[in-house]
Amino acid sequence: MLHHITPSKDDLNFIDVGPGTTVRVSDPIVPEARNLAAGFTEYTEPSRLEWTFDYDEVFYMIEGELTVHAEGQEPATFKVGDMGYVEKGTPTVITIPKQAYFLHLTQPAWREE
Repeated sequence: MLHHITPSKDDLNFIDVGPGTTVRVSDPIVPEARNLAAGFTEYTEPSRLEWTFDYDEVFYMIEGELTVHAEGQEPATFKVGDMGYVEKGTPTVITIPKQAYFLHLTQPAWREE
């Protein structure tokens, strides 16, 4: 089966991940087996998020920038065109100075519907 996804920020929905964070997400690809998810994430204003990943995630920056502070490592700043990978179980603090928009791929699917 083939799926053709045309990105649209109109498909993004706000999700509550805690105070200090304004984020919208869409997951247009989630197979029935829930073995992965693919979609888009947009932080719409300066934000700070403390997040421990309970899935593996690869992301590709489309707009803006963000910095990921992973426990025990130097912070890494991702800008347009950069790709990142965060391993399952990694505690992080993610900061967005203005806004950020990126493609994300998670394994397994990262949230319940």
